[in-house]
Amino acid sequence: MDKLTYALKLATTACNAPYRHAIVVDDQRIIRAIKLVSPSLLANPPVLLVIVTDLKEAIEKTGPLAERSSYIDSGAAGQNVLLAATELGLGSQFTMIPAMAGIREILQLPGHYRVDLIIPIGYPQNSAKECPGQEGGKQRLLQ
Repeated sequence: MDKLTYALKLATTACNAPYRHAIVVDDQRIIRAIKLVSPSLLANPPVLLVIVTDLKEAIEKTGPLAERSSYIDSGAAGQNVLLAATELGLGSQFTMIPAMAGIREILQLPGHYRVDLIIPIGYPQNSAKECPGQEGGKQRLLQ
């Protein structure tokens, strides 16, 4: 996880201002709670890496466009994490966040924190399975 969070921190932000944070979740009770409010999280990972933006800090440091540009910054950080995970032989994926308020409450985050990405991390299973809703799409589930 140290290598993955290091890769995340190497990604740029607007004005090179630090306002993005990583939360490593390895408590299975919290992971199960997040899965209840985030049905796109299909895997049963041992760890979640959650990328959050402190919107208050981002806007103070970089201006009002930070609310939008920080999505790009988090995407770049997420890409770094996925590339580093692949290099380490780990499985990972981007996960959509449909229930921001629920996830913010589960993680006990203040209202000015936005959860941008949830990245499950684990070891890929040997066989790929059909991805729901995508004909012919394959997805490796994590164990």
